[in-house]
Parts: sequence; structure tokens; C-alpha cells
Amino acid sequence: MNKIAVLGCGWLGFPLAKELVKNGYIVKGSTTSKEKVDVLLTENIDAYQIDITNINPSFLISFFKVDELIITVPPKGNDYSNNLLKLKPFIEKSPIKRVFYTSSISVYGNVKGIITEDTICKPITERAKQITLVEQQFLQNSNFSTIILRLGGLIGNNRHPAFYVSNKVLKTSNEYINLIHLDDCIAVIKQLLQTSIKTELFNLVSPYHPTKGIYYTQYCEKLGIPSPIINNLAVTKGKKISSTKISTLLNYSFKNNLIHS
Repeated sequence: MNKIAVLGCGWLGFPLAKELVKNGYIVKGSTTSKEKVDVLLTENIDAYQIDITNINPSFLISFFKVDELIITVPPKGNDYSNNLLKLKPFIEKSPIKRVFYTSSISVYGNVKGIITEDTICKPITERAKQITLVEQQFLQNSNFSTIILRLGGLIGNNRHPAFYVSNKVLKTSNEYINLIHLDDCIAVIKQLLQTSIKTELFNLVSPYHPTKGIYYTQYCEKLGIPSPIINNLAVTKGKKISSTKISTLLNYSFKNNLIHS
């Protein structure tokens, strides 16, 4: 069984690492918190305290003695891209054959319509620009393969935008949702690990695209909390991120309507 390192055992990385352990993988996991090291160890994850803003070379060399690397570090700070790209020389000198990078659909910016992996990226925010740079640099590296996963808005495990829009005016009520459930993220990565796919790019978004007004109202009603205030005169607009490429390749079915998540 392959040895896997999960860089960034946070909201996505930690449950992913736990699931990989259950599936028989030998898993290393990193955290910036000294306290969380013990938490990882209790889950049979070989824990490392790693801060990409202040790299300890010996720790990193040891951490990267694996077959595959999954990077789930959230894009924080002005030096996010620089910090991640500093890892490349260490990866190149390691046994790592394949890297998974959890990117974001924010790289598409305000492009409208049906968005596929062939759509040209037009990042607007500084964070999205940094993510785009990391994508480009990893994809162009010939020393290891890279699979980019452009994730939609993350939900699951008590995380959902409905909590933030409840009883508030929803200015984007006429825009389509582009969400992805935690369970789908983990399931797709697990399936990809079992393939021999090399360098590739995938969108990872549920194919369910009602407007935010409709969806958040339904979800708030399910939770029994006040619904958002909707502008019913708004004309539907925005983008729908297509995940047809990965769902076809893996014969994968996403969670049905994200209401029962």
C-alpha cells in the first residue's frame, strides 16, 4: 500500500487522512499546532508539526518520504503562493511520484455560463491569483505528476453558508450555487489514488445548481433558522461549474441535492 502525506490536516485534510488510514494506507499528516500533533497520533497518523511560512528542512525531507502528497493547505496570507512553491525543490528530491493540490473555482473569476476545465482562468482576488500561480507552477513541473482539484464552496461537518446568510439580505440570491460536500471531496480523492492518472486538472463541484436564494432558503428551513431576505426581482445569472469530466472518468455520482448533507 502506498505511503501518503497530507500537508495540512485541517477541515478537509484531517478527515481525509483518517479515512485513508481506515483504508489501509500508511499516512503522514502535518499541522501547525503542537497540540494537534497528539490528536493526529491518536488516529494512527504519523504526525509532523510543519509551518510552511517557516520551513524546517529536516522535518520536510522526512515528511516527504512517501509515494504521494496531498496538499490541502488553505490559501492564507500574502505569501501563500511563495510559501507553497518553496516546497517544490524538496518534492523534486523526494520519492513522491504524484501531487494532489486542492485548488478553488475562484480561479475562474467572474466568467459566466457553463465552466469547464478548458475555460480560461480570470482570477480577480489576490487569493485567487496566488492559487492560479501555484497551479501553473506545479502543472509545469516535469519531476512529478500533479492533479489539480478545483473545489467549489466547501460544505459538510457543520460548515454551511446558510448559517452566515440566515436572516440577512442575500445580495447574490440570483446567482447559482457551486458547492461541494466534504464527503464527495474525500470519496473522489480516494478513487483518484487508485488510478494511474498523472498530470491532470479537474473541477470538483456538485452538479446541483439552483440559485442561492432558493437553495439557502430551503436549507435554512431544514435547520429551523430564519431564511435569508431575498430580492425576488433579481434575474438569474452567474456561472455553473461543470464536473462532468471527473464524474465521467470515475463513474462517480455526487450527493443528490445537498439539502440532506
